Amino acid sequence: MIAPSGHTALAPSDVMLALVTDYWVSQAAGVAARLGVADHLADGPRGGDELARAVGAHPQALHRVLRLLASRGVFSQPTPGVFALTPLGETLRSDTPGSVRNYAITVTAPGHWLPWGRLLDSVRTGTPMAREALGMDLFDFYAQHPEEAGFFSAAMGDLSALAASELVRVYDCTTARTIADVGGAHGVLLAAALRANPRARGILFDLPHVIATAAAALDAQGVAERCELVSGDFFAAVPEGADLHILKLIVHDWDDERATQLLTNCHRALPPGGKLLLVEMVLPSDNRPGLAQALDLTMLVLLSGRERTEAEYRDLLGGAGFRLERVIPTRSMFSVIEATRI
Repeated sequence: MIAPSGHTALAPSDVMLALVTDYWVSQAAGVAARLGVADHLADGPRGGDELARAVGAHPQALHRVLRLLASRGVFSQPTPGVFALTPLGETLRSDTPGSVRNYAITVTAPGHWLPWGRLLDSVRTGTPMAREALGMDLFDFYAQHPEEAGFFSAAMGDLSALAASELVRVYDCTTARTIADVGGAHGVLLAAALRANPRARGILFDLPHVIATAAAALDAQGVAERCELVSGDFFAAVPEGADLHILKLIVHDWDDERATQLLTNCHRALPPGGKLLLVEMVLPSDNRPGLAQALDLTMLVLLSGRERTEAEYRDLLGGAGFRLERVIPTRSMFSVIEATRI
């Protein structure tokens, strides 16, 4: 870590203290996101007392949270007691491109936060801790906590929008006749692919309760007339009729056995030579810093899944009858993994 100009380099113990207390900053960011602080600062700087009244918070307590975040560049203090947005803080707005507000709320809320507190137990046992920390599996917890589930769904939608713009930038979808979005929720990724390929048709496949609410979203994205909505369990079967399958942040949710079962079902549904695209974070072979390593631990404590290296994806895909063609980096945290059915 480089010390500020004019100061000596930080001692290793100081660097470690900064690392192990970073979760304090993430919780502060989650509070600011949940209260909508960035939205209230969109029109310009505001005093701390006025801001506290607007968001329904204790003035001194909110000031202390914002002071910490300002010290990290999330907000600025043009004058004492007055806070303003920075480019970093803009990402916590709810109505701006590239917003991570919903994600900040999700990862600091109980559904994620409490299992993460049991990481040691996961490391000792190799099993997820959602049931122990929440009293039930994660998605059952979300079913009983609809407000938190809403932020989670919105966060996944935000990530889908980011992944969608990058997918169509780096991959040519125009050779496909029918594109299936497997586990595609409300079809944000599918809609982007169909807009990039006006001649193609789409199949949106997900669980029944998800598909039941997907039609309006596809209509709003202007592709409803070209989409077939199909519900089911992708561990049982995947709809036939497509020559391109797209799965975004699906395979990483599952261990190798379940992931192979899912990919085998895609293999059965695709024609020979059909294409499979996985939109995932790929663990760097040189372990350079990134989000993939941290997301891998999230999979450990929450679910049974994991992040994988390119070599591990090659083996996984090969076991289901696919040949990995290439891993395409994007300007986002995601890569596009292209495979061919053999």
